[in-house]
Amino acid sequence: MNFAPHTNYKGIAREKLLGRYSTIIGAILIMQLILFAVSYITDKVVDGSTTMGVVIYLAIVFITGLISAVFTVGELTIYMKLTCGDPISMWQIFSGFTGHPDKAIILQFLITVRSLLFLIPAAILFGVSYAMGGVSIINGGDIAMGPNAGDPVCRALITACIVVSALGLIGCVYVRMRYSQVFYMLIDHPEYGTREIMDKGSELMRGHMWTYLYINLSFIPIMLLGVLSMGVGLMYIQPYRGVTLTEFYMALVSGELNRGRNIDVVIND
Repeated sequence: MNFAPHTNYKGIAREKLLGRYSTIIGAILIMQLILFAVSYITDKVVDGSTTMGVVIYLAIVFITGLISAVFTVGELTIYMKLTCGDPISMWQIFSGFTGHPDKAIILQFLITVRSLLFLIPAAILFGVSYAMGGVSIINGGDIAMGPNAGDPVCRALITACIVVSALGLIGCVYVRMRYSQVFYMLIDHPEYGTREIMDKGSELMRGHMWTYLYINLSFIPIMLLGVLSMGVGLMYIQPYRGVTLTEFYMALVSGELNRGRNIDVVIND
């Protein structure tokens, strides 16, 4: 199993990002400010201390997640244009709204539903624990131990919920990885239907999921440094990671996972 190419993609990404960071960071800030405004308003308006409030809150988060897929298409469009040597603009972050926003939303919906299927057992266990008083929902939607948390049955349910949740999250990661290329496919082939995009995106990742995972894991150290910088560094890491993964996509569709091997080793990690 050879993971070596990931450094080549990162080296290419750094080279292409020189002098372009400000444009991409501006685009990301526009996107994040809009999504933050929606989240802030939701937190202020929705009462998370009631069951109905939690349901409404989760519904809004779900819908916002679907709409954010359209912004994702815009962000990836910028990365793909940069990778191909085309001019980029921060306003291209809205390009997803002028293309096929319906397909982007449907794709995000399908991926989200397939991910959530892995969390259904945990949701059922949580619901039973909540009904039995093992857990409770406090103001703001936070989860806390309930009045009957000490009961042996409730303890067993809570433990099972934690274990099943962890397994469910692994399943979610698998789904996200399997369909990680679908938005690139949408940009490259807007004529495809959503089902065809899902199928071709999944096929594209066949045999390459470990490499994709390794590329993402390789960013963890630098992301930790970004967090320590009060999040400022993350604004530079996001384009770096985005262009690197775009280079990976370009290698996938070209059938050449060794693309970039001749890049000067000096720029490798």
